[in-house]
Amino acid sequence: MGCGASTANAGRSYPESGKKLRDDAALEDVYDLGGVLGEGGYSTVRVATHRETGEQFACKVITLPKAGRGNDDCTVPSRESVMKEIDALLDLDHPNVVGLKEYFVDQSKVYLITELLRGGALLEAVLEKGHYSEADARAVFRQLILAIQYLHSQGVVHRDVKLDNLLLVSPGDISHIKIADFGFAKKLHSGQGSAMQTVCGTSGYIAPEVIQVAMLPSGDVRSTWDQKQQHYGVVLYMLLAGSPPFFDASEPRLLRSIMHAKYDFDTEAWEPVSGEAKDLIRKLLVVDPAQRLTCEQVLQHPWMSQVLDEGAQLPATAAAIKQELTRRRSSNRSGTLQQRIEEALRETPSGSRAATPAVSASVTPLRSDMQAAAAAALAEAGGPSPQRHT
Repeated sequence: MGCGASTANAGRSYPESGKKLRDDAALEDVYDLGGVLGEGGYSTVRVATHRETGEQFACKVITLPKAGRGNDDCTVPSRESVMKEIDALLDLDHPNVVGLKEYFVDQSKVYLITELLRGGALLEAVLEKGHYSEADARAVFRQLILAIQYLHSQGVVHRDVKLDNLLLVSPGDISHIKIADFGFAKKLHSGQGSAMQTVCGTSGYIAPEVIQVAMLPSGDVRSTWDQKQQHYGVVLYMLLAGSPPFFDASEPRLLRSIMHAKYDFDTEAWEPVSGEAKDLIRKLLVVDPAQRLTCEQVLQHPWMSQVLDEGAQLPATAAAIKQELTRRRSSNRSGTLQQRIEEALRETPSGSRAATPAVSASVTPLRSDMQAAAAAALAEAGGPSPQRHT
């Protein structure tokens, strides 16, 4: 799909619900862009202040490649993939899904104006909360499942569900979170079915069948993504333990663990966790997708309605989360997300500031050596030959 200057939109193909495309004005005529909130390889998120109302939003600025297409591993956005992200966000309206207000297009960039989530990243909020319980973890997980259930009902697949993409609406309030970052999302239109031809996501969260899809020859990659596809069990495991179920510095060994569902509940963090919570994880972290629970089945699981002691804390989990955040900060930008937001606001004109916002822009795609790593994992494991998913 071509994307030229906003003054030359005739003949251009946009998502069907293009009512949110602002082709009547340039971005700078409507918004003042302030400090940087987050950065990815090909996108930047900045504070956007409406010039007339003073209301603040988040503006995701996506740089389009000069050529008409990006690469095939989701690490370089093509013009078509950017428009698919917009297509996925259009018309979504759910309390646990970030909303798209409008978007602008010029010759080299696309600007997505979304609501500004002021509560910060979930993990940082958990750490700052001072106390964290199994009931807290369930409250977050329930919101995630309700959001995913809604997305599926709208024909939208997120394809990168992870803790990093769960943000708080208000500071310190984990009772209201939203799924953000639809950079890998896709909307399945009527008659298209559930087939997708690109392997996207984040290594530690992907399902075993997706690893096998990555092994298929180029041009033959075809996988079905349905309500059982994403490994929501990884999110739940991390919410309860503070660490991932699958982790290894070696990509092949990591993928091998995922393919054989090699995880345990042996750490100290699991001692106070209920048996029902562990049972739900066992029914989500399974190799055979046919045996994996759907969103509806998750919501009906006994743990989701079990009476939990909200005063029973998970101290080892909080300690593991702190260790994980420390590791991330030492290898990335310093400080918490909220501290980085403060820095961004200092770069925003004082006349256009409002309450302190927070938004996440990071997306960690599968690395370009994914196919080689999957091959090595299969070789090490003596695992099954890749199966074609139709």
